[in-house]
Amino acid sequence: MTIKCAQLVGLLALLMGVAGVIDPTLREEFKGPYCALRNTCCADRHDGCSRPIKDTICYCDEFCDRVDASDCCPDYRSYCFGEPDPIVACKHHDTYFTKYNSTFDNCNECRCLDGGKVQCDTELCLTDHDLIDGVNSIHNIGWSARKYDQWWGRKYSEGLRLRLGTKEPSFRVKSMSRLRNTAEGLPRTFSAVDKWSSYISQVPDQGWCGASWVLSTTSVASDRFAIQSKGKEAVHLSAQHILSCTRRQQGCEGGHLDAAWRYMHKKGVVDESCYPYTQHRDACKIHQHSRSLKANGCRPVENVDRDAFYTVGPAYSLSRESDIMAEIFQSGPVQATMTVYRDFFAYSGGIYRRTAANRGAPTGFHSVKLVGWGEEHNEKFWIAANSWGTWWGEHGYFRILRGSNECGIEEYVLASWPFVYNYYNVKSA
Repeated sequence: MTIKCAQLVGLLALLMGVAGVIDPTLREEFKGPYCALRNTCCADRHDGCSRPIKDTICYCDEFCDRVDASDCCPDYRSYCFGEPDPIVACKHHDTYFTKYNSTFDNCNECRCLDGGKVQCDTELCLTDHDLIDGVNSIHNIGWSARKYDQWWGRKYSEGLRLRLGTKEPSFRVKSMSRLRNTAEGLPRTFSAVDKWSSYISQVPDQGWCGASWVLSTTSVASDRFAIQSKGKEAVHLSAQHILSCTRRQQGCEGGHLDAAWRYMHKKGVVDESCYPYTQHRDACKIHQHSRSLKANGCRPVENVDRDAFYTVGPAYSLSRESDIMAEIFQSGPVQATMTVYRDFFAYSGGIYRRTAANRGAPTGFHSVKLVGWGEEHNEKFWIAANSWGTWWGEHGYFRILRGSNECGIEEYVLASWPFVYNYYNVKSA
């Protein structure tokens, strides 16, 4: 064997998964023809049975059939014996992988079967190019979609289960009496973030934990504590406290809004710095028979004489558009429940409304925080804070049609009055 032939052995060994078996990746890179070019098929090895390949040579003779040899030309078996190339790898979207491994197409695993056939799972993915292109191709839809790396590779069922988490409103919520507000003098546009910029809590990221039922509750309550106390108790209340300590709810598998508000009303919670959110449900770390901040290792807000947990009054409901607007304008953000369609995950910006791009995909329930409203191009909208982090939507916020109960956004709107520090001062005066 010549030095050039030895070089070929190294080259082909790298490209062949099994000695003497042709990997189709080799055929893709070195298409040839080689043996077929000069009708070369020899019984003995000699220079006339070799062909140039890359910077070396390959052979078209029976010697390359030896178990320890890998120096035959890529088309030797197919040309000289009429055999199909044995498949030891598959190709899917320009990716080669062997039959003993798999690759992924978005959220679906793809396997290499005999004969080079690729078989992929057919789960509905959380997002894909067809969905995004479908939304962006709709004329005058009013909003745009984009690809989020955080969603790619995830199943839609995962998104419904772990990126939402609010159970369908219970009978208790549905039967609540609706509070009516005076709606006179409301501006055409309003944002609680602008009016109370230092009091509105940051957009959280619930992670892969179906905890919107607690995060939206504590976010609304935190904002209202700061607003109603005029900044004396600007606290970020602990969602983890409710997530881990509330009974008869499913933690990261979801819960009911009335359960979260009821827990805050009857038992109260500590602040986020004392019991940080961990994106999973752990064992409750709060002493069962103590509602003292200090006894649970927590520090109250500076210059506030409080040792009791942060509590709120009973939750109340609003439904009319003007009632919701007046409540936000006068008292701060409120909590809203909405039906989430698959295209909502791909929302990038604009005034959201559900589209035909959903194509009958399942839906889920979600709770968000309404912080204001506005108008654009003769369309009214709500401004809402989501709980998917600032990387999503309009820096964590989104706008949605107002006045038409889009996605049920105006159907179950809740709020509560916090028991803040200045109330205690009034009582003790």
